[in-house]
Amino acid sequence: MSEATPFREDLLKARSLFREGHLDQAIALLDCHLNESDPISSFALRERGRMKSFHGDHLGAIADFTAVILRWPTNSDGFTGRADARKRAGDLQGAIEDWSAAISINPQHQFAFLQRGRVKAASGDWSGAVSDFSAAMEHDQLGPLSGLLNRGVARHRLGDLSGAIDDLTEAMRLECGQPIFAPLFRGRVKLSAADYEGAIADFTAAIEAFPQLTNAFRQRAQAKALAGDQKGAEDDLRSYHQLGGRDLPAYE
Repeated sequence: MSEATPFREDLLKARSLFREGHLDQAIALLDCHLNESDPISSFALRERGRMKSFHGDHLGAIADFTAVILRWPTNSDGFTGRADARKRAGDLQGAIEDWSAAISINPQHQFAFLQRGRVKAASGDWSGAVSDFSAAMEHDQLGPLSGLLNRGVARHRLGDLSGAIDDLTEAMRLECGQPIFAPLFRGRVKLSAADYEGAIADFTAAIEAFPQLTNAFRQRAQAKALAGDQKGAEDDLRSYHQLGGRDLPAYE
């Protein structure tokens, strides 16, 4: 315990420096604990990899997490960290392989299933994504909300409109406060199903929960135009442009 105390103090200080934007100073503190003969070194490498990845040094992060894996091959943390860094670097197949390795170590790794599903979705493997999101829900101790939202989107992309609506309707029930994601995503499904009034209602609910949600204004304009409400569509497009004229990436 006495050996861990200096590391813990430096770790907390490094995290504080990182949050303040002093990446170089934070990494320098962690570098003091990099010693191949010291088990603590793996924790320092892992933390340094996370900082590098968050800061955009994805290749540096990949190198650090690879070192963690070599030193600690039976722990999933190195694989999950490298998977995230590989995804950020655009190596989707490498990310899938690392998430799969983490799942091999821990077959109940909810986060790995969820993230592997997202990478599969990004690579166009919507069927594989649905399978992973379903598995994530089976092992999620916090509840199935994330799995339902992601699986609903994937099912939509597969053309399973009724399945998507079922997932997103359940997600609306579980989303805290006034739901935003679930009605936004369900509105898109209803738009695909030519249920324009239902889509308008869902986009309206998302806007009421988040009045700056440009994505919902643009898509509600589309639904209103298809429903024959040209003036309403023009009003929504005007609001969309007044709010910046672009979709918010977090809600795409």
